Order: sequence, then C-alpha cells, then structure tokens
Amino acid sequence: MKTIEEVISNLDQIIDWSIKNQNSAGYFATTYRTMTAAVLQGIKKKKFQDAERMTNLDVTFAKRYIHAFEAYQKNQKCTNAWYQAFEACKNNNLLIIQHIFLGMNAHINLDLGISAASVVPKGKINPLKADFYKINDVISSINQNVQNALNQVCYPIHLIDKISNGKDNAVLDFAISRARDTSWASAVALSSTPNFLQNTLINLIDNAAAKISTQIVNPRLSNSKLLKELKFFESSDVSKNIEILASVTLSL
Repeated sequence: MKTIEEVISNLDQIIDWSIKNQNSAGYFATTYRTMTAAVLQGIKKKKFQDAERMTNLDVTFAKRYIHAFEAYQKNQKCTNAWYQAFEACKNNNLLIIQHIFLGMNAHINLDLGISAASVVPKGKINPLKADFYKINDVISSINQNVQNALNQVCYPIHLIDKISNGKDNAVLDFAISRARDTSWASAVALSSTPNFLQNTLINLIDNAAAKISTQIVNPRLSNSKLLKELKFFESSDVSKNIEILASVTLSL
C-alpha cells in the first residue's frame, strides 16, 4: 500500500468480511474507514502543512492495523493490544462502543506513536507536531456523523444525543485527543531512543495499551451495570449494525 485510497480499499475488505461473518471487528474498521476518509479529504483540501508526509504517515499507520488483523486471522502473533481487541469480538456482551474504543486504544495509544516516529528522520520529530494534532480537528468534524449512526443501533444513545444537543460528542473528542497526547509522547520517546532499545520501548507501550484494553472490557462495577442496561437496547444484528456505521463514510 502506498496511497490512502489503497488503505480504504483494504479497510473495505475487512468490513465486507466482518459483515459476512457477523464479526464485531467491523465496528472499529468502519469507524477507522470514516476517519481515514476524513483525513484524505483534509489532505485534498490542503489542511496539512506537508501533504506527502501526512499521506506517508496515514499509510504507515494503517498498515499496522491491517497487518495485525491479518496476523490474527492466520493465528500468528500480533501485539498484545490488538490481540485483546480481536479476542473481544468473541464476547457477545460488549457494546458496539466498547469494540470501537478497543480498536482506538490499540491503534492510537500503540500504533500511532510508532508510525509517527518511523516517518521522520531520527530525532527530528518536532516538525510533524502541528500536522499530528491537526488530525484531531479533522476527525472531530465527522464525529457527529458517527454519533448519528450509533443512534440508529442503540436508542438510549439517541436520547442522550438529543438531550445534550450533540455535546456528548465531547466524550469521543476527548478520548481521541487524550490518546493522541499519549501517542505523541511515545513518538517523541521512540524518535530519540537508540535502535537497539526500540523493541523494548515498543513492548512497554504495548503492555500499557493492553492494560487499558482490559479496563475497557471490564469497567468499574458502577459503569458495568450501566453498560448491561444499554446492551439491552442495542441491536444484536452485527452485520446490519456494521452496514449502518459504514454508511457514514459514504456520506462524506
């Protein structure tokens, strides 16, 4: 893969596979496709300082997810954070939003920092910072679209969205923003770490992300009760849910 269009094509394949197999992996894949399409539009509209560098980052970033997905499907080793996200697809008690957050955690808290450090010269990552954080603005612009799709598969979310006048999107914005702060810190650390210590640091970052995955799957008792109540109202048709979420991208 060398272009974002190729990335989107690969994501479409994962989404199609997920729909065919009623697999919850499609929840994150559709959300990621939506965000990737938004970044592509941002590049075309010249919202980034360096379009070529941003394209390289986006493709490098996507490869880590796609390779992890393919490795898991072949029963091959992948990172701990991704393994937990994919394994969670066997858990029918999780909410759609939990699956999305599991994917976001592995991809942003782990993959993004590694990818950012790899697309710039060693120790010269600071020029990337402005574009790195500009992605937050681009993604935030489509969060309401994602919210609208979630509203269709979980009615209580629709009520929350209506009462808050869309302000509940701040939760998703905040989650992504905080994760990007963490990934930027990882990118800076990796950029200045000698090559022989790179894998050790990556393993530490992976283990930290895996701990967050555990918390997403098994939240605090007070939160778990609410999640069980929301699950009652959520559509159990995985394929249809994925198709609804996928429709968001088509509207961009």
